[in-house]
Amino acid sequence: MLSNIDFGAVARAIELPDAVLTTVSSTAYSIFGGGADAFDALLNQVAPGPFAYLNNYFAENQHPLAARLPLMKISYVLFALIVYAVALIVLYPVGKVLGKRKHRLLGLVHNCFLFLLSWYMCASIGLTAIAAGYTLWNNAAGVDGEHDWRMAKLIWLFYVSKLPEFVDTFLMMLKQNYRQISFLHLYHHSTIFVIWFIVTNKAPGGEAYWSAMANSGVHVVMYGYYFGTMLFESGPIRNFLNAFKFFITKGQMTQFALNCVQSAYDLNVPVKPNYPTELIHLLFWYMLTLLALFGNFLIKNKNSGKNPAGSPTSPLPQKASKKLR
Repeated sequence: MLSNIDFGAVARAIELPDAVLTTVSSTAYSIFGGGADAFDALLNQVAPGPFAYLNNYFAENQHPLAARLPLMKISYVLFALIVYAVALIVLYPVGKVLGKRKHRLLGLVHNCFLFLLSWYMCASIGLTAIAAGYTLWNNAAGVDGEHDWRMAKLIWLFYVSKLPEFVDTFLMMLKQNYRQISFLHLYHHSTIFVIWFIVTNKAPGGEAYWSAMANSGVHVVMYGYYFGTMLFESGPIRNFLNAFKFFITKGQMTQFALNCVQSAYDLNVPVKPNYPTELIHLLFWYMLTLLALFGNFLIKNKNSGKNPAGSPTSPLPQKASKKLR
């Protein structure tokens, strides 16, 4: 039955329009562009040598399709991380002033948005990979194939999607759930953004599709769970949703393990790797650090008698309450 499906036509039908890239980038620039450009100028003044080296490195190692993608400057990445850190500092007293609240509406909008976005990315990346003839292993990031630009845009979208995920931390701050803002949480949210900038700049396609698709799939369950449990704080639907909470952290760890398997295969089996080996090494070692940190999280919770209700990198739903604030 699947053989009768024209995956190329499906991929074209759900393609991320170029206009969306333009709109997203222009909107982001209108809000943060002034500060980002000022930060860029500051780096040129304070550390001209190292900053020039970084710019030259990413320019020399830029994939032809990445040159067509917006917001692909290392200074923008560094600026976003600084804004993230400053926001955490600012939100601490704000949370204290507002008091302990659920911020239910913000949480619902945030989780629903990332749930829908993750669905789109997972499905679109998977269908485009099939249309492009990808396999599980050793896929190249093409330049002029019919589906290469389509996949490059989706990998870019996955990279940019790490920015709204910063709101996970902001919600924790507003709810005063400071215990959740662990080293694992901050490490994961900050480093994955940088790593996907590097991947998108160097090879936005090929082997990158699997990690982006798998992570988006896990996030469908994760953000869907958080959205559902905020919407239904008690009752049979909440009880049904609770059956999925075990999957979140363990599903993430399964994803990391599969990524390691893919990387190990690509580094050892093909005679001639089609994807940049430096990116494969980066993925392999990064996934190992996440496996270790997430595993430590599970062991700590098991030893303390706690049953983790979700991912250590996203805000946990609060218990049902008769009074909503």
